[in-house]
Amino acid sequence: MQDSKPNDPQKQATQIDNFAAALRGEAPLAVGDVIQRSWDITLRALPMMLLGVAVLIIMNGVVSGIAESVFPMEQDQPDPRNSIFQSLLSIIFVAPFTAVVTLMGLKNARDAKPGLECFAEALRCLPQVLAITFIMSVVVMILAALFFFIFGIGAIAVSLVLVTAIYFQFAFLLAIPLVLERGLKISRAIIASFLVMNKKMFTVLGIYVVLFIVIFISALPLFLGLIFTFPMSFNVVGVIYNRLIGVPNSNAELEQQPNEAQL
Repeated sequence: MQDSKPNDPQKQATQIDNFAAALRGEAPLAVGDVIQRSWDITLRALPMMLLGVAVLIIMNGVVSGIAESVFPMEQDQPDPRNSIFQSLLSIIFVAPFTAVVTLMGLKNARDAKPGLECFAEALRCLPQVLAITFIMSVVVMILAALFFFIFGIGAIAVSLVLVTAIYFQFAFLLAIPLVLERGLKISRAIIASFLVMNKKMFTVLGIYVVLFIVIFISALPLFLGLIFTFPMSFNVVGVIYNRLIGVPNSNAELEQQPNEAQL
């Protein structure tokens, strides 16, 4: 990545509270800024993030193995319900470990060095993380079932399911970070994430298109580049959050923002 000037905003964390502005759609967000900033901060805490990613990958393998044994899929007559249960089980039980690496990305984005305390901090929010993940997964699965019921198993239904899954993935993107960083209740975190992300949906889509290209290129030389770009993907979430939401001005404002009128 090309270096920025020393006092370039891309080199700096957002240190003001942008939450109210983000709810109004007034907080700035640029594709190049997010990608550049995410790359710049990746090396700083790479060892700790690699530890978090390693735990995430291991737990994902363990949970997937358990899900396959509890809800087996017969090759001759696969049961679609078992496939759904496998996916739901994997998503929900891996979510706490994803939250740990997400929290590391949030700390990186605001220039705070992440450490082992991220595991304890993220696990303290375990009920909220599980609830948000469950709600998102169930909403997507209900809509997917509805599309397949209406259009049958074909290209139209598959396309609608894919678009729906991508939309809700982005719409919920800030919900867990808002719980981890600001301690918002589940409902307020989801509503706030929807309000903020819907105003920046196309910009975020552009960010992830560029990120996908970067990850794809990094995987070409024996997958070695993924050592940097996989942790970078969590920093992207942290930078999007930092640019849009910023940091609270005081501890008191953690309870005040966003207010009921804004949500």
